[in-house]
Amino acid sequence: MKQKNNIEVLIGGNRYTLGGYESEECLQKIASYINSKIAETEENAGNMMNPTMKNLLVNLNIAEDYFKLKEQYEDLKAEKEENDKLMFELKHKLASMSSDMAKKTEADKNQSNASNNMYNNNHYMGKRK
Repeated sequence: MKQKNNIEVLIGGNRYTLGGYESEECLQKIASYINSKIAETEENAGNMMNPTMKNLLVNLNIAEDYFKLKEQYEDLKAEKEENDKLMFELKHKLASMSSDMAKKTEADKNQSNASNNMYNNNHYMGKRK
């Protein structure tokens, strides 16, 4: 079982203790991400906004990022499924071609042996005359 980590972070200029089973590095990245969203909101909307509205805009921006990433994930998942299907078809085609090639090689070998046997039989018959 993973050990629970607690780490002190600064979010929006305030000190908080974050706890979770993620690594300390992950928890720090989360705090950093939130700070970047706060800074982005302040840059776009100004520092004079009331705290409630600022928090709402930060939450909306985080939700927007989430849904964009979720859509990208779904697109990539569909693309992977299509690629997996194509890969299966190509492997099947390759196996079929390999089998056909092996049969042709065997047939060519048999034909070559038959030709050699025919030549040898004719050659020996000619010497006996």
